[in-house]
Amino acid sequence: MNFTSGYVVVTFLLICSSVLTSVLLIDTKIAFGDGLTQEQLTASLGNRKADLLIRMIPAIVTTETLQNGQKPIVEFRLFDSNTNKSFTHVTYYIIIEKDNKRLLAALFHDHNGDLRIQINPNNSNHVSITGQMDPLLGTYIGTSQNPVVASGPIFVEGGLYHFIVRIATVDSDSTLLPDNQEPIYDSWLSVGIPMNKSVNYSGERIPIKLISYYDKVSSFVFNPSNRLFTWSMPFDWNLTRIEHQPIFVHEEIRLPKSWLGFGNSVHFNATVNGQPLAANSMAIDPFSISNATVVHYLVNKNEIIKLAQEKDSQNNTYHGPMIFTLTPVA
Repeated sequence: MNFTSGYVVVTFLLICSSVLTSVLLIDTKIAFGDGLTQEQLTASLGNRKADLLIRMIPAIVTTETLQNGQKPIVEFRLFDSNTNKSFTHVTYYIIIEKDNKRLLAALFHDHNGDLRIQINPNNSNHVSITGQMDPLLGTYIGTSQNPVVASGPIFVEGGLYHFIVRIATVDSDSTLLPDNQEPIYDSWLSVGIPMNKSVNYSGERIPIKLISYYDKVSSFVFNPSNRLFTWSMPFDWNLTRIEHQPIFVHEEIRLPKSWLGFGNSVHFNATVNGQPLAANSMAIDPFSISNATVVHYLVNKNEIIKLAQEKDSQNNTYHGPMIFTLTPVA
């Protein structure tokens, strides 16, 4: 597929806004999501809609920005999307997991429904929580102005983090919801994994940065004869898993504008597992970074399902990595 700078930043922001705030409407009390650094999930609370917004502040968090001292905040806001009003006196039971390992499980409360937890990543063996404790509720109290602080191995590694959020109280601090009426939200947020590479082109060493927001990248190769980048990423192609939850893959490659052999190009061919990307799955941003053109892969659920249904040469369901390519249009 041929992409031009006409998409630029506005297109990228519109695409991301559409994907990141996508809502899965369901009749049960469980809502699922699998995305980037912000998701809005919908469940029911009696006869009211109960949307949970989970987002990272700032929006872009990578292992590199964390190593440079970034202390991101994860915000949880429970609200009625029909009125855009937050529920009050919300108690959240929050579990955070990475690669099926539980990192945190604790009760948190915000009287206004807008809970914020500041994450201080470190290599300790467990998470310690600092904040006001309600002696009656046994919950950590957090507000938008004074977030609870969680220090430990959360966000130390890049990739997907699994958030399971159960709502224990609304409207009243002391009245617990019955177990069968507690909304449960199941979400994944991403910490980007940067990879800095240097490629050789016409005797010149060209610095390239690749950021994966889904999993760690391997097998990064550049072919100077046709200016083709190739890289791969582990991926679970289980079709049942993919079909039953929202899913989204974001890769970002930064090309220096000073590199006339590629960086000034505004026409690109991009593929995933040999299939050209649709126009709305790619965004080119030559503005947000002064010395680089940023190319975003925004691979949505429908495209992933199509790829998962492809067969290998022996007509078996594909089980290999997700493979990306990028090259300029001649």
